[in-house]
Amino acid sequence: MSYKTIILLLLFLIFQIHSYAQKSLDSAEYYFKHKYAEIKDGYATSTNINKAIYHFKQIKIEPERTIGLLKSFEFKASWTDCSQKEKKQIYKMAIDLAEEKTKEFPENGAIVYWYAANYARWANMLDIVEAAQNNVLNEIKNLCQKAITLDENYNQAGAIRLLGGMYLEVPNIPLILEWPSDKKAQKLLKKAYKIAPEHPANQFLYAKALHKNDKNKKAEILFKDLIEKKSRKEYYLVDEKYINKGKDYFNDNFKVE
Repeated sequence: MSYKTIILLLLFLIFQIHSYAQKSLDSAEYYFKHKYAEIKDGYATSTNINKAIYHFKQIKIEPERTIGLLKSFEFKASWTDCSQKEKKQIYKMAIDLAEEKTKEFPENGAIVYWYAANYARWANMLDIVEAAQNNVLNEIKNLCQKAITLDENYNQAGAIRLLGGMYLEVPNIPLILEWPSDKKAQKLLKKAYKIAPEHPANQFLYAKALHKNDKNKKAEILFKDLIEKKSRKEYYLVDEKYINKGKDYFNDNFKVE
């Protein structure tokens, strides 16, 4: 076999490997995009997200593989009908993967964001005092700040929304956790809403922050607009969640009988 033939065979093999990897990545992204294809009893069925995870695991392309797995783990644990035990296991698997890969890709905002998102979901399953005492909430806060620095627009201002939500929702615990602040929350959530006003979570959290800071007129306008929104197909369950939260909050705080 001639040298030229060997080179051509090697190039063909490299092309085939690349084509297979790209096909697996395309399949993974397809199934992730169609994660809401079937909804039952308020949860997405796990069929398509399981297929997405399978295909993301097959590829060797980085950081796409890691980002795909982290966002898929977060979706499966958060929006499919998993047991509490399985949720914790999936979040922990995501946290461990993200911790490893942030060392390899320290400047990748998407990996840092999904690290924070999975970590926050896992922390929500803990007692709040336990999470504060073990420095978990501070670690999530630091991850959010890093993700914002790297890419504040990623996932519709996801890191800003997450950090603003923490400032708003996490209780102030004297001597343990004293950084939560409604005013800081409002500033962050205003920015998230400005970046991605189409995301119901950004609008709900910003409106709630305004209300907690006695900006009632502006908050009421935002809540009225929010409850008229329609859920987007690709974000159906998360949109439904925050539109419904908006309706409940509006009825409890603004609606006149």
